[in-house]
Amino acid sequence: MSTYYDLCVIGAGPAGMSAAIRATRLGLSTLVAERQPGPGGQIFRSAESASPELLRLLGHDCARGRKLIRTFRACGAEFWPEATVWGLEPGAVYVSRGGRSRAVRAGHVLIATGAMERPVPVPGWTLPGVLGAGAADVLLKSSNLRPEGPVVLVGNGPLLVQSVHHLKALGVPVSALVTTGSNAAALRALPLAPAALLRPAYFAAKGALAARVLLGGAPRYSGARDIRITGRDGDFTVTFRTGGRVRSVQGATVLLHEGVVPETRATQLAGCRHDWHAKQRHWYAAADVWGRTSVTGVSVAGDCAGVLGADAAMARGRLAALNVCREAGRLSTARRDALGRADRLSLVRIRAAQRLLDTVFAVAPEVLLPADEAVVCRCEELTAGELRTLLAAGCASPDGLKAQSRAGMGPCQGRMCGQAVAEMIAQASGIPLEDLAPYRARMPLFPLSFDELAEMALPPL
Repeated sequence: MSTYYDLCVIGAGPAGMSAAIRATRLGLSTLVAERQPGPGGQIFRSAESASPELLRLLGHDCARGRKLIRTFRACGAEFWPEATVWGLEPGAVYVSRGGRSRAVRAGHVLIATGAMERPVPVPGWTLPGVLGAGAADVLLKSSNLRPEGPVVLVGNGPLLVQSVHHLKALGVPVSALVTTGSNAAALRALPLAPAALLRPAYFAAKGALAARVLLGGAPRYSGARDIRITGRDGDFTVTFRTGGRVRSVQGATVLLHEGVVPETRATQLAGCRHDWHAKQRHWYAAADVWGRTSVTGVSVAGDCAGVLGADAAMARGRLAALNVCREAGRLSTARRDALGRADRLSLVRIRAAQRLLDTVFAVAPEVLLPADEAVVCRCEELTAGELRTLLAAGCASPDGLKAQSRAGMGPCQGRMCGQAVAEMIAQASGIPLEDLAPYRARMPLFPLSFDELAEMALPPL
């Protein structure tokens, strides 16, 4: 087993696999480390082992994922499944696999960690039987598990529409679709509607899906605020305010979703510069079209550099690999540009069309502010009210609140509470959210035993 690779790719989703395929074809020794048991990422999760029923349900996406995974497995890149990258430094990646950690030397590191479902604390979100719509999608793809119905879906974003479609196709009743988005957001997006012509097939398919869902009979409420969940597994009541009235719906399962945000802990640890997305209210790794970051030897591809979807992720992975090959002396600049022309044009179209989606599904800031009784830090079981008491005493930074309360010190290291903490600090202090640095990422990114660290062998320099 080699301890040096020309390229180490973190993540085997669409971006990571596409980058590895391109890099190995151009002669780079490539390692791909992936936390999951197989390649695919979230969008193509378990595509190569999907049942016939799941193939019919997921359709084109699943078939496309299977094809990409087959090509990736045959491309010659070394693949480490169930491998957790917990540390980065110039020229080295630290990986835990099978209870052992090792340091891998790499000429270049490509971070392709994708995106994660945005955690939005509401009262009752920690109850058994309440989970993210994205998590339910993962369970369906990986284990063919489906939630008990009737299901109440709450939040905003295109994944909610897809979830309703999947549930109905599987025969799971949907009690209600409660959206935090508003008709006003759709009206603001009207001037951007011509951008849909840049991706006609994509928007035609998504529009037809949305029409089937919205005309499918399940009650739909928009502009929901003050969401609360009470009850127990199998018997929930979701209460919310909309149109000046308080309403409630019942269901056996509640699925929450408020869009996805880039997974940036690895890029933060690497010291990359990050930019702020005002409409979607999240940070993303700043990079040029070739995936180059502010850190020499570190590139990014896919949704960790801004959420654009699977098509863009594959294009960005290929472009990043081309530039790594150029820096390694395998390609001239002119040859890199020629090979990347089609993907660059595709990204221009996707970015223009994405502005339409970002406006339609813009995040309402008040939705992200948790009620006092909501548990914000699940690891330390801290409520918003407890954290606001510290904020009222003058705390004005995420890391300062971490030091005073331990919020963000648990096993997830702030993945679940970081955004809510920042939103509350911005509200309490008046500091613009984009001026608040997120929790500082430190090694190890994931929990490790002291034994594993002590027994880690370092490769020769």
